[in-house]
Parts: sequence; C-alpha cells; structure tokens
Amino acid sequence: MIPFDSPKFEQTAAFDEETLRVYDICNGCRRCFNLCPSFDVLFRGIDDKDGEVGALEAPVPDQVVDLCYYCKLCFNHCPYCPPHNYDLDFPRLMIWGKYLKAKHRKPSLRDRLLVNVEAIGRLGGLVAPALNWAMKQPWIRRLQEAAIGIHRDRLLPLYHRQSFSTWFRMGGDRPFPTAGTGKVALFYTCYVNQNDPGIGKAAVEVLRKNGVEVICPKQECCGMPYYDTGDLESVRRKAEANIATLSAAVDAGYTLVAPMPTCSLMLKKEYPDLVPTDAARNVATHTMDLCEYLMKLESDGKLSKDFVWNPGKIAYQVPCHLRDQNIGFKSRDLMKLTGAKVQVIERCTGHDGSFGVKKEFYELSVKVGRKAFSETERGEADLVASDCPLSGLALTQATGKRSLHPIEIIQRAYGIKP
Repeated sequence: MIPFDSPKFEQTAAFDEETLRVYDICNGCRRCFNLCPSFDVLFRGIDDKDGEVGALEAPVPDQVVDLCYYCKLCFNHCPYCPPHNYDLDFPRLMIWGKYLKAKHRKPSLRDRLLVNVEAIGRLGGLVAPALNWAMKQPWIRRLQEAAIGIHRDRLLPLYHRQSFSTWFRMGGDRPFPTAGTGKVALFYTCYVNQNDPGIGKAAVEVLRKNGVEVICPKQECCGMPYYDTGDLESVRRKAEANIATLSAAVDAGYTLVAPMPTCSLMLKKEYPDLVPTDAARNVATHTMDLCEYLMKLESDGKLSKDFVWNPGKIAYQVPCHLRDQNIGFKSRDLMKLTGAKVQVIERCTGHDGSFGVKKEFYELSVKVGRKAFSETERGEADLVASDCPLSGLALTQATGKRSLHPIEIIQRAYGIKP
C-alpha cells in the first residue's frame, strides 16, 4: 500500500491504478461481501459489468469511497493484507480516495463542522442546558435536518457545562495515596471531555482504586474524525501535537491509556504511519485500551477484586475499532470478574462517527446496526455496554436501554459513586 508520505499519494493516476488492483483482488475473494455498504455497492457494480472491474463507471467508484466509514473490519477479515505480498489495505485506499476527492472538491460545511469535534464540544459546553433541550424538540430537529442535513431521528450526544478536563483540574487531580501499582497518562478523548465526562471520572476513580497514579497530559483530538473529509493535513497536525506531549509522558515512565477504542487505535496503529518517527512509534508501543490496561493489572496479580455489586447479565457490544486492535475481549473479561454474565455481541452498530448522523446515510446506518440491536434485545440483559459511546448511543436509541461504558460498570461494582 502507498505510504501517506509517498509522492504517489498526491497522484490521481496512481490512485486509479491501485484501485483497479485492489478491486480485482476483492472481486476474486468477496470475503467482505456483507461487512459494509462499500462492498455491497462495489460487488453489485462489478456484477453489472459482467465481472469486468475495469469497466466500472460513475457513480460507483465515488460511492464506494463515500460509503466507507473506516470501521477497519475488512482489514482484519482480509487474507491479503500485510505481510501478504498483495499488500492489500482497503481502508487506507478509501482514505486515499477521500483525500484526493477533497483536493478537487471542498467538503460541505456540514461535513467540515461535524469532524471538528473539539470546537463543537467547546461551543456545546458553553450553552449545554439550552442545547440539550433544543436537540430534544422535534420542530428544531426538523429545521436542523432541512438546514444542514443532520437526520431528525438520530439520538445526539449530550453536552456538559463542566468538561472532564475542568473536573480533573479542579479536584480530580487531587493528591491521592497510591500503592505504587502503576503510572497512567490518560488520553481522555474529546468526546469524553465534553459529551460524557462520567466515563473519564469513572476511569480515574477505578485506576486510583487500584493504586494507579493518573495524570492528564495536554492533548488534542486524536484526528480520526478528519479522515471522513479526507483532511489528512489536520489528522497529521493533531497527531504531531499529541505525539509531542504523549511521548514526554512515556519518557517519564507513564503508560498511555485511552477509554475510547477509536482513539487508542489511532495512537497504536495510525500515528506511526502518519508520522513515521521514533517518537510516534514510542507512543504506539506504550498505548493501551483502558480495559486492556486493567486486565494487565489482573494478570500481574495487582487488580483489586473488592467488588460489592454484581451487575447481573450484560449485553456487551464490541466496537469495531477495538476488534481491529486484536487484543481479545478485555472488557468482557474485566466485567466477568464482578460476577456478571456477559453476552458478547460482535456486530457493528452502524453509527460510525458522523456517518450515521447524516441525513443521506441515516437509514443505511440503522440497517447496518440491525443485527447488533436485535441480538441485544434478544439477550434480555440487565445492562447494555459498549466501549464506544457512539455505538452506545445507537444501542440506546434502538433498544431503549441506556448503554454504559464498561468502566462505569466497574465503578459501580466497586461501590464508587458516579
């Protein structure tokens, strides 16, 4: 696959050549036929041309790129990804396509706004009570859909006046007696910071319960949302800023821990490709998902089992970006330590960042998530959980049960008040 920093990445002809190569391999395999809308459109388009990949015509190639929401499930399913000599990376190809498309046609105002989650979060926090009220009014949602194309029925995240970072500075970072179990630099994520600070608070309290020192280095959005608009310059800029502060934390002996799979995936797997430096590789090798870190404490015999509450039966949806990390079901294993019975749901919910928010993709998003929703409902669980809050929103909307992050369940199981 062409590296991000290759001169060929700027060339449409090189992209077209690689596209034909990849599509021809995919057509001969079709293992990913049911993974996402991109493959459905691709294979139908090829079949309409009697199997001739080179005969594909507009709008099929553009639709394949537009419908990719970078879940990366196909990469793990693919028998031809590196180190195979075919060197096939379908998700990276789609990012390349979005990048070239954005160079020739500026993304819409809506799309550029949706990926700037930090700015939206800061603004939302300033007017949180009014905004949260407004987003529940059907007439306002209809106007919003007509004006900027955000679907009226999509359940949107709440905003909070007090961000997680403010809470941490105002007392969450208080001196705390530790047992010297470990040192964590929390990459708390922009979503947790403004939309769901409770996840960050639960992470801090649970880590401290286990004698872990917690700091929060200066940080920006991980950059993943900007993939949606092909804005690789912004992705790389975010990566470089985070690498500078996070690598300093690593050098000081801290393990980088993130509660959102998308962000831990970026730090672990995307940053070394975006910024091929020793500092980026240092960040990647010292990054762990939050529950992965806690289960490392368990394997080292250092995790507290001082649980005072059994959550019962939990329907747990494994996020796509967590599955891409190939670390096993650490969140499931952690929740089972409380005595809970955990039903694992390996299905995409279809929310996928800003994809499921957009008017033109909302119905398709719901269709993608239907199997996850039906499995959750059939399980008749006491609690619903997902490490990805956006997947959690989709589950909440479909099932009527508020989805929790696994760390919030562990917080409750320890008897720690939210």
